[in-house]
Amino acid sequence: MLKTGGYIVAGGGVVRDNSGYIVAAFHSYYGSGTNNMAESRALLDGLLLCSQIGVRRIAVRVDSKLVASLFHYKYKIPWTILQWWRRIRDLASNLDLMVGHVYRELNAPADARANMGFSTRTDHIFLSDFPSRIVGLARLDRMGVPYFRNS
Repeated sequence: MLKTGGYIVAGGGVVRDNSGYIVAAFHSYYGSGTNNMAESRALLDGLLLCSQIGVRRIAVRVDSKLVASLFHYKYKIPWTILQWWRRIRDLASNLDLMVGHVYRELNAPADARANMGFSTRTDHIFLSDFPSRIVGLARLDRMGVPYFRNS
């Protein structure tokens, strides 16, 4: 997930177990860049976090159709983001990984993390004491309650 404002970008993500409970989360501030760079870096940051905490079997949901398509070799990777994709490919080779596209409304906890990275201009990894907003959004997901954006 990413948040952009002009050319200032941030990303974020949430790692959940197969029951939908949060096991880790992150937000990252990337500074200046494009939305495609931020989406790619957020995917890389999420994969790095999973590797660090020992998660090897991963189903990634990205709300960037382009990132999902790049992962599945449907498009040539632009040279401007190739450095990130080399690292993504390297990490992916050691993981049982599936990447799929979802609409942003189905990715609300990650969207909330990206917003936090953007607004605070900080990087942070959560391994416990998760922000109540993402806990609540993950709970809505587990219950099958839709989330509607109001902004």
